Amino acid sequence: MAVARDWSLIPNEAVTLRRLADLEARAAAKRAEVAVVHAAPLEAQGWAHWLAELFPRMVTADFAPHHVAFWEWCWAIERGTRPDPFCGIWPRGGGKSSSAEAACVALGARRRRKYGIVISGTQDQADDRVGNVAAMLESAGVESWYPAMAQRAVGKYGSSKGWRRNRLRTQAGFTLDAIGLDTAARGAKIDEDRPDLLVIDDIDDEADTARTTESKIATLTRGLVPAGSADVAILAIQNLVHPDSVFARLADGRADFLARRILSGPVPALVDMAVDHDATANRWTIVGGEPTWSGQDVAACQAQVDDWGITAFRAEAQHDVAAPQGGMYNHVAWDHAAWDDVPWDLILRTVVWVDPAVTKTDSSDACAIQVDAIDTADIIWRLYSWEQRATPQEAMAKALEVAAWLGADSVGVETDQGGDTWLSVYREAAARTGVDLPFRSAKAGEGHGSKVARSARMLADYERPGRSIVHVVGPTGSHATLERALERFPRSKPYDLVDAAYWAFWDLRNNPGRFELPAHLTGGFVTERGITDGLWDLGM
Repeated sequence: MAVARDWSLIPNEAVTLRRLADLEARAAAKRAEVAVVHAAPLEAQGWAHWLAELFPRMVTADFAPHHVAFWEWCWAIERGTRPDPFCGIWPRGGGKSSSAEAACVALGARRRRKYGIVISGTQDQADDRVGNVAAMLESAGVESWYPAMAQRAVGKYGSSKGWRRNRLRTQAGFTLDAIGLDTAARGAKIDEDRPDLLVIDDIDDEADTARTTESKIATLTRGLVPAGSADVAILAIQNLVHPDSVFARLADGRADFLARRILSGPVPALVDMAVDHDATANRWTIVGGEPTWSGQDVAACQAQVDDWGITAFRAEAQHDVAAPQGGMYNHVAWDHAAWDDVPWDLILRTVVWVDPAVTKTDSSDACAIQVDAIDTADIIWRLYSWEQRATPQEAMAKALEVAAWLGADSVGVETDQGGDTWLSVYREAAARTGVDLPFRSAKAGEGHGSKVARSARMLADYERPGRSIVHVVGPTGSHATLERALERFPRSKPYDLVDAAYWAFWDLRNNPGRFELPAHLTGGFVTERGITDGLWDLGM
């Protein structure tokens, strides 16, 4: 006789996994509670002891007064209470991002906050910061004192609920998301829970235009900050990068958002910095200044000056973002060389870039041409410079003729004005001159920033110790044309040759490539007589 069976009493696999996940979630919550009790004696000793215990590699120097103010703010945060926003404007290399990332761990581990969002200028930047927090959570110190924070949360079927580039979810119940302002502007998805922690870190970029800055402020104030919970804690931290940035407005009071902010800074790396310039070696040496933090002492600052250049250091570490009085390049000692001193057999590439004007009238901008080459030692040789009013066709024809003679592999054009029209002008000039070279284009509006921001990148190269950019003194003396343009920039127009010089610099630094000498330059060298004949034949 068959026996009736009640199959509903036999659990299926899905039900079993669900029950196991529920049990694991309850166990994780219990472990988190136990961890809080376990870590209580450590926390009672204060934030400095807590940091040294959990992240000994991070705490390698004494805390500066601005670090102390920040950690006292962070350690005082409680659930259900909305603290005043903390706005730290600290130097690059001064522990900005590492402090913000450690604060995320502290607030999650101590169960003061449950859901945080890291906001950066781009999604990649925000992802990197969340990745740094993930590395902290996986450290031995966190695993020992807060094991539930070091473990990934799992879903009802046992799979990870989130431990990837842009999201962390721990078994302790803490979630951290990454949002870039570039993706937030397109509509980023925020969790159903309102975030009770917002970390605004590195949202400004030196290439930001006024329009870009206004867009970032709108995304912050209309989308992300209003999404916070009633007790949201807001941390904003960055160095100044230009005088009209988001953080510059927070620093000088122009910003009407985060109105109750606690302003920490701007804190420079060195107070009363003094420098000396060795024109022969083209090296800037720090000869005075008091460090604001022992972890970024004079020796560390000197290494940064050597690596970044003095202008970049003044901006990144000193918050000196105003253009130097009298012109950006007035302090630069030009490195000159004769034609015979150019290592023509070591040249990898030669490029020609044109900054054209749309018309030729008394009120028009000038047209400009810059010819640069790069050698195997990464030295850029500025071979020829030209700037004057001309029709687009005249400028393009001249660029093609110079490119053919000096063996350039392409001719590039800044196309912010005129757009695709320049390709047809180029083809017309190519047909007229008989020179057929690849046409390249670039737009300043595609992430290169303002004229000053672009020029600052090139200036950093001029300021590096040793040979980096050399002005070649040719038979026409065109190097003087370039130097006059650089020395008046950005005080007075025309700016066109500086723009053309930037594009040539940018092209060679990003695409050093390979170079083949044209057939008429026999023996692998360009002689002074050959260059002279060629340039004067072209009317240059």
